[in-house]
Amino acid sequence: MLNPSALRFRRGGFTLIELLVVIAVIALLIGIMLPALGKSRKSARLIKCENNLHQSAAAMMAYSADNKGLLCTYSWKAGTSISRYPDLNSNYGDLDPNAHQATDIVRRITGHGADGFYPAFTSRIVARNLWVLPLCDGAYLGSTLPAAIKCCPEDRTTSIWQSNLNNIDASLASTGDPDPQAEQGFKRILPFWASYEMCVYVYSPDGGRNMVSQASGSPGLHHLYSGPYQFGMRSQDTVLFPSQKVWQYDLIDRHTNRRPIWYAYKTAAQPLVFFDGSVSIRKTADCNLGWDPNSPSSTSSTSYQYYPVGSDPPTISGAPSETVQGYFRWTRSGLKGVDFGGGEQKRY
Repeated sequence: MLNPSALRFRRGGFTLIELLVVIAVIALLIGIMLPALGKSRKSARLIKCENNLHQSAAAMMAYSADNKGLLCTYSWKAGTSISRYPDLNSNYGDLDPNAHQATDIVRRITGHGADGFYPAFTSRIVARNLWVLPLCDGAYLGSTLPAAIKCCPEDRTTSIWQSNLNNIDASLASTGDPDPQAEQGFKRILPFWASYEMCVYVYSPDGGRNMVSQASGSPGLHHLYSGPYQFGMRSQDTVLFPSQKVWQYDLIDRHTNRRPIWYAYKTAAQPLVFFDGSVSIRKTADCNLGWDPNSPSSTSSTSYQYYPVGSDPPTISGAPSETVQGYFRWTRSGLKGVDFGGGEQKRY
């Protein structure tokens, strides 16, 4: 017959010391696993970003193949009057037709053609980060907006803009407004913004008087270009070194540093699209410095003030602004030049 006291002992379960040991072991395992899980998630987001760029590259290559080798950008020119919306047919200079074409595409695809939700605007170079709209218009990336827009999974700002299609004012209140003076029409199409910027030479001359150049000197101007402008569609055949010339890039390194940093710091690295359609992660430190398109014969490169605003990452030093170089944003000789894997070629 079993002793009742022995039976009670067996039913008593864990002692306090045993429970504490188990909790300590679990906490230790969690502490070991969390960094690995964090790295896995970060790697997964990098892979998704690279996949976005591969899709964009394939779409742009398909566009060129279907359009006699032309690089995809906005095609309306001064004097164009082909929109079904009368307010988009007054196209003067180079800024108006590009901006009106973007609004025309958004109105047609979203069905907001007659309700005034997307008013006309004229004050922005839309080919820079709204390059995806002509691709969507031709169904090269799908025609559902903003689902087809390519957003880096680490880009919280663009993700918020895309997720709040009908209330961009609320989105800007959350992310910060990079340009409070911008026209309402431009702000309304920010949900169609891509994380990745298109190479300026796709729609502007390689250099000289009509080449757009870098704005600088005041908060936020590191995002903007200055004129005079002469936009047009350029040919894939103009690119002399397709595997060495950057086609698309993010202005922020969101993946390789402990915190996001502006692309123009030497410690930055990011996935880049090249004109041969390839995607690879490259260090800014390995890139040629580029040039000053206002002085094509000069050996100097474009330098400008990185002056963070809104959701821009802070400067490396913590100062309000820092001088940085242009690198692949301002490739020497434009489409004829080299960003990686060779010396800068003076071919302009």
